[in-house]
Amino acid sequence: MWRRHREPEPGTQTSTGRGAGPGNEKRLALRIPGAHRDTTAVLGGAYPFLTGKPGAEGMFIGHDTVTGQRFCFDPWQLYAQQSVSNTNVLVVGNIGWGKTNTAMAIALRGITCGYRVIVPGDPKNDWTRLAQALGGQAVRLGPGMPDRLNPLHLGTPPPGADVAAWRHRAEQRRSALMVAIVETVAPAITPLHPKARETLDAAIEGAARGNTTATLHHVVSALTAAGGDHADTMRAALAQLCTGPLAGILDQPATATPDPAAPMIAVGTAAVADNDLAHTLAVLTATSQLDSATGTGRRFVIYDEAWRILAAPTHLARVNAELRLSRARGTATILITHALSDTDRAADAGSSAAATARGLVALCDTCIIFRQAPGETDRTATELALTSPERAALPALGKGESLWRTGTATRRIHTDLGPTEAALFNTDSGQPA
Repeated sequence: MWRRHREPEPGTQTSTGRGAGPGNEKRLALRIPGAHRDTTAVLGGAYPFLTGKPGAEGMFIGHDTVTGQRFCFDPWQLYAQQSVSNTNVLVVGNIGWGKTNTAMAIALRGITCGYRVIVPGDPKNDWTRLAQALGGQAVRLGPGMPDRLNPLHLGTPPPGADVAAWRHRAEQRRSALMVAIVETVAPAITPLHPKARETLDAAIEGAARGNTTATLHHVVSALTAAGGDHADTMRAALAQLCTGPLAGILDQPATATPDPAAPMIAVGTAAVADNDLAHTLAVLTATSQLDSATGTGRRFVIYDEAWRILAAPTHLARVNAELRLSRARGTATILITHALSDTDRAADAGSSAAATARGLVALCDTCIIFRQAPGETDRTATELALTSPERAALPALGKGESLWRTGTATRRIHTDLGPTEAALFNTDSGQPA
C-alpha cells in the first residue's frame, strides 16, 4: 500500500529560510518535490493492519474492517506460496464472539472448493447437525444413541485405493488404536511394554481371524486364554469396556463406519461429553477410523472444544503428530479453544506433556484471534508474539471480527455470513442433532 504525503497549502507558515538576517526574515513553505512513497514494509511498522496485499485467493471469508477489501483464505495455497510454513489453524477467543461460526464458514466453503471436512469429536452436536444438513455423515455415539463404532472394524477403503496396501495400513492403525485404548484405560502401565504389545497384537489377530464382527469381547477372551502378567493386566483394562458404565459404547459390532465418499463426517459425542474417559475413548476410535477411510485427499480436520482433546495424553500425542505431518498428509488441522490457558489442563505445569500442549500453538501458522476472556489478553499477546497495535486491537473486536495472522501478515477481518449460513451455523438454536 502506498501513501502520498500532502503538500502544505499556499501561504502556510512552516519554516524560516536559511541565511535570512534579522528583520529580513523570509517565510518559506516546506515542499517535498513530487510524491513521497513508502513501501508496505515501512508503513507496517506504524500500522500493521495496512500491510501486504489483500487475501484475494481461496475461499471467501469476509471483509477487512480496516480497508473494506474482501478477504479469502486457503491454507494450501498459502503454503504453496510459502506465505505460511504449515497448513494448520488455531482459533482462539472467548465464548460468543464467533469462533465456531468462522470455523464452520471455512468448512462449508472448503467443501465447495473440493476439500473434505472431518470432525472426530463433537461434544455439543453443532457439527453433526451441520454435517447432516450438508448431506454428509453424522455419527452419534453414546448411551441411547443409534450408532456404534467398533475399534476392531477396519472400515471401508476409499475409492481407487490399493486394497492390499490399504488393508495393511488399516491393520496398523487398528493395532495402534488398541494400544492407545489400553493405555488410556490403564495409565499405570503406560507406555505398554514391547512384550505386552506383542501379546495384544496376537490377541487382536486371533479375535479377528475369520470373524468379520469381532469385538472387544473376543479380544478379552483371547487375552484370558493367553494368560501371563501382561495379558492379565490388559484383559482387566479392556474388560472395563465390556461391563459396567462404559459398556455399550465400543464393545458391540459396528452399526456405522465412516463413509469415504461423504464430503463431511462429524462424530457426535455429546452423549458422553460428561464422562472424560468415555469421551476420550470415543474420539480416539473415531479419529483412527476416519484416518483409515479418508485416504490422502486434502481435508480439514477440526477439533472443537480442543481442551477436551488436549487433556488426554493419548490425544495430545496424536494431535501433535498430526500437526507435524499435515503437509505430507494433505490435512489442515483446526484447533478451536476458548483460551491459550486451556493447554494448562493437558498436564502438570513444567512437565513434558504441558510443554507439548503449549507447543501445538507454534505448529499453527495461521492464527484467528477473537476477543479474549478477561485476564487472557496478556497471555495471548505474549504466546502469539502480538505487536503492541495488535494487542491493543483485541478488546475492540466486535462479534464475528477477529485478527487473522497468516505467517507474518495480520489483518482485521469480519466473517460475513449469508442468511442460510447464519441459520445453519446458529450454535444457540438448541435444536436436537
